[in-house]
Amino acid sequence: MVGLIGISHQTALLEIREQLVITREEVTGLYEYLNHKCEVDGIMALSTCNRTELYFEANSSQMTDATAFMEKVTDAYISYFKKNESIKKYLYTHAGLDCARHLFRVATGLDSLILGEYQIVSQLKEAFSWVDNTAMVGPELTRMVHKAFEAGKLVRTKTALNKGAVSVSSAAVELVGKKLNAFPNVKALTVGAGETGTIVALNLSKKGCVNNWVTNRTLGKAEQLADRVQGVAFPFEAHIEQLLAVDVVTYATGSSRTLLTKEVLADIMQRRDHKPLLVLDLCSPRNVDADAGSIEGVTVYDLDHMEDVVKANFEKRKGKLQEAEAIIEEVLAEFDDWLNIRRMSSTICAITSTFKGVHSLEAKNYKKVKDDDEASQKINEYGEHLSAKLTRMLIKQMKMVTNEGRDSEKVKILEEFFNFNS
Repeated sequence: MVGLIGISHQTALLEIREQLVITREEVTGLYEYLNHKCEVDGIMALSTCNRTELYFEANSSQMTDATAFMEKVTDAYISYFKKNESIKKYLYTHAGLDCARHLFRVATGLDSLILGEYQIVSQLKEAFSWVDNTAMVGPELTRMVHKAFEAGKLVRTKTALNKGAVSVSSAAVELVGKKLNAFPNVKALTVGAGETGTIVALNLSKKGCVNNWVTNRTLGKAEQLADRVQGVAFPFEAHIEQLLAVDVVTYATGSSRTLLTKEVLADIMQRRDHKPLLVLDLCSPRNVDADAGSIEGVTVYDLDHMEDVVKANFEKRKGKLQEAEAIIEEVLAEFDDWLNIRRMSSTICAITSTFKGVHSLEAKNYKKVKDDDEASQKINEYGEHLSAKLTRMLIKQMKMVTNEGRDSEKVKILEEFFNFNS
């Protein structure tokens, strides 16, 4: 069974969401903890600016109550991060096909803050890369993620859902345009040269911003991005002083701590004579003090302040939702078929093993009695032929009786029936 525990922009404000961010360094420890507490066989943690979702896989054949199991995993998840049980009211859970459908909607941008956004695909790929080819991910979870990529690609190529679609990063640039009007006169600083920072800087440049400064903890990455936008790169440690010279600063780092405190910003604003400064914090957890906007001349926008851009984007693209949802259901049906065949695999193995065992035992007994190599060979060949034929007949009948594996109760009965070694 596949399942998920999540929190997103649809269920909680940023100040709640940022408490459950999962970093790459935490994935291994989380997997080991859940594996020990709940016998979870695999996990994948998707942590973006607007959501944190823990996908997991467990052996459903050992589960007596799926709902109780989901509750157990949720409790263990909260316990691992040492959070109060009150946070559970902000979480959502899905299991089985509902889990897959949710992931497919995430991968296609249907569940994003910005409908049809494309940045989520690379974020999902990164999340899967943390566990791919390790013991931390199982076959069902792996298959589900690959089908999610397939759904995303089909929606992007067969519909116009993401035609001209924006990510949160480009939405932030739209917001800059609305607030500061003339891009050629805007002096902009981008803190962070990862994917989000890159999209911000590139979109600023495309909009006509010619005064671009870029900084990053790795100076080389800042220099590469600065070259692309005809801007200037400088060491990360100097970015606070650079705030004296800009009109807008965008924080787009992967840092889990505050980089701009209220006290530091108050000092900067005093030295600027309180000349207006627009601060965009696109990070989760936030890089800028939550109350920094109370300083005279400072306007702070975080991920929860993109409402106007979000509404406009939704109105443009909502007509394409039905097409995208139909594609998702098609891919979901394919994933369901795969799960059903997989569900029958142990039963098929049990049938095959049973007939092979009977054949092998009888062939050995015949040889002991007759001690005739040629006759034994013929008996062995005929026994293999008969076993294979009976196995095929039973498998065909099993598929029909269980509706291609969809009737899990009948599959379980057949598996028990043919498991003569238990």
